[in-house]
Amino acid sequence: MDTDDRPARTALDPRLDSPVDRPLDPRGDRVHLVLPPSSEFLRTVRLVAADAAMRSGCDLDDVEDFRIAVDELSHLLMTSTDHSVHVTFASFDGQVRARGSARARPGASGTLDKVSAMIVRATADEHHIVTEAGEVTFDVVKRARRGADDVASTRLASPS
Repeated sequence: MDTDDRPARTALDPRLDSPVDRPLDPRGDRVHLVLPPSSEFLRTVRLVAADAAMRSGCDLDDVEDFRIAVDELSHLLMTSTDHSVHVTFASFDGQVRARGSARARPGASGTLDKVSAMIVRATADEHHIVTEAGEVTFDVVKRARRGADDVASTRLASPS
């Protein structure tokens, strides 16, 4: 259990100067998860990532790509900390974004191994990982290949 009462400095903290902390688009739908640092909870992260990507208008291939990238980056956080992991998803205007943060365990590298880094590069349109001030944060973006208007018309044309 996370017994640290200090407020977590999350990737949404406006005091950070890194690309990870650029404000999320206020028009988007947001979901914020706070999870124990255990890979048992990666399933929850993957489910929310897939839902957020679908809401942004991503096709099935893009949904799967985003889900995989978020899984790899969340696993990095979970293996770098003994504290709660925070992941926020935002879906808007044909793109989906996830930001995650966790206080780093002393000695944790906060970097992806070669295979995980290759997977994230192949599945995300952009991503950043920052390790500073005792915290590991990530930001990952996937853009929908088709426009939001196409998604809306597909939903309207689909039989219920």
